[in-house]
Order: sequence, then structure tokens, then C-alpha cells
Amino acid sequence: MKKRYVLLWGLLIFFLSMLLGIGLIYFMRPYFSGEKAFSHEKEVTSGVGEGEEAYPFIGWQDKPRQRAFVVVIDNTEQGRPQAGLEKADVVVEFPVEGGLTRFAAVICVDDLDLLGPIRSARPYFIDLAKEYKGILIHAGGSEEATKKLEKESLDHFDEINGGAQIGAAFWRVPDRNKPYNLFTSSDVLRRTAKKLNMDRSFLPPQRPLLSLEAEVVGEKAEDLTIFYAHKNSMVHFAYEQEKQVFQRFIADNKPHLTYLGEQLQAANVIVQIVPYCYTDGDGHLQLIMHGEGKALVFRKGKVLEGLWRKKPDEFTKFIDQKGNLIPLLEGPTWIAVVPRGTRIDY
Repeated sequence: MKKRYVLLWGLLIFFLSMLLGIGLIYFMRPYFSGEKAFSHEKEVTSGVGEGEEAYPFIGWQDKPRQRAFVVVIDNTEQGRPQAGLEKADVVVEFPVEGGLTRFAAVICVDDLDLLGPIRSARPYFIDLAKEYKGILIHAGGSEEATKKLEKESLDHFDEINGGAQIGAAFWRVPDRNKPYNLFTSSDVLRRTAKKLNMDRSFLPPQRPLLSLEAEVVGEKAEDLTIFYAHKNSMVHFAYEQEKQVFQRFIADNKPHLTYLGEQLQAANVIVQIVPYCYTDGDGHLQLIMHGEGKALVFRKGKVLEGLWRKKPDEFTKFIDQKGNLIPLLEGPTWIAVVPRGTRIDY
């Protein structure tokens, strides 16, 4: 009888081990094969209405938070659909060479298993990372950006020049061509930051916050179109009354979808109009992001004209004509940095 029990227990342990092994192989398959699959089956929440805990860069905060990652993400036709923009607290869209644009996604969550495609930095991406006290995530940079990183003290992960430990935080997916196939994940970034002692807590910059039920002031403006110089970068936002968000559309008025098949949307859309000049014959831009200039703040289908104001080593403020901070709605914010003279319809 005793031998029979031993045999039964042995068989049970054997079958449980087999099931566990099969499960682990299935779960880890994308990591070993490099697939990090562009699946449309994952559940995505818009994030709007999740409150201060979900969006530390929008509401008033009085307790330390883990650092954000400021991730440089491609926005060319070859780089779409992107991964990770749907869970960014803030997305800042910058013009780059050739009339194209590139994103800086401020990421605070740790549950993004795919984030990218990661691209090279420009000087204003570095300034933004410093402004948000974040870790810049990029793959190389322009000559000006490289020199700036050498001079300034900024925590950053550079896939090209960061060494083996940082380089291991990135991988390339097999179904895209270089340079549009470089990705990472928020969990890998967080673990790497801890290993390098960069994952320090901080107090997020403070901005006033409105609930989605609050009334906002402004003129009716349910549509916004920004005519960036390249046709594939032209962007349109349309207000969706039921969800109380602005949905994003791209070239030829197509919905801008993430790799999960969800349309990008934001509770707040801010147009920040800035002076600029060219630094060389290759079309590299110098955007003047200090001082002040015109800003348009879109909330709940209305627009409020105001100003952006930025002092050295301070957070960019968006203020009304009386000098008061413009409160934002809870939820993600999209900031479109637009060169002065660019056509804007609303």
C-alpha cells in the first residue's frame, strides 16, 4: 500500500511539472523568438478618468512617485503602428527633419510589454526629459544632441552608445526593417533603472486638475487640424462627446491606431507654438522652448487661447490671458509643439 501511494505521488508530481514546463515555454516564447507579437487581443483602457494615481503629471501631487521614462518614439509611416502611446501620461509631438514629427512619451506605468519603435534624440528631447525629471530612452541622436548629452548630467538609456547592460534592455522585432523595429518594455526599463541606481522617487510637477464632470471655459472647437510640413505628419483631432476625449487622426484622416488596434485619444490637447531656426544644411531644427509664446488648450470640445511660459530649470506652464494656470482634465494630455507660421485650423 505504501509503495502505491509513493507511485501515485510520483506520477502527480511528474504531470504537474510537465504542465508547468509547457506553460513557461508558451509564456516565454515571444521573448526567445523575438516575436513580442503585435496582437490585437489585449485589453486596453483609455485611461481617461482614472485619476491622479494613473496620471501623476496632471493632478496635484503631494507624495513621491517612481521616475518617469521619457521615450523617443518614431512617427513615420514605416514606424506605425506604435506601441505604448496609449498609456502615456503625456505625449509631446516635436517636429524633426523633413517636416516629419517624433514623439516623446512620458511613461509612468510598468505594464507595457511593448514600447516603441525607439528612435534617436534631438536637443529638445533632452530638455523635456530634464523638465519631467525622467530617464530619457533613445537610440543615438543628432550631433547636437550627442554633444548636449556629453555636457549635461542626465540619466538616459542609449541603445547605440550605452554599453551592454543598457543595450540588453532593447530588442528588434522580426517583421519590420531597421530603424523602425527597435522596441523595449516598461518592466525591462524599470529593472534596468534599478540595477543602475537610477530609479529614484520624486515629486511630480504640480498642475491643477479638473474632473471630467467640471465645466470648462472657452470657445467651441470640436475639430483641430495641424498642418505639419510633411503630409504624413499632418494631424487631426476630433472631439468625441460620449467619451469626452479628442480622438487622433493622421494622414488622409485615418484613425491613428496603436499596435493593439485602439485609436489614440486624449482628454487635453495643447498646441504650443514656438520660434525656430535651422542649425545646419540637413534641416536640423532648433526649437526655442524657453521664454513664452502662444498656446491653445483644447478641453471638452472647447478651446482656450493662452500662453506657454518656461523659465530655465522650471516646468512649462500654460496660463490664461490673466496669468492664471489653465487647469487640465484628468486623463492623458497631448502637446503638439508647432513651429511658428504653421497652419492650424480649428
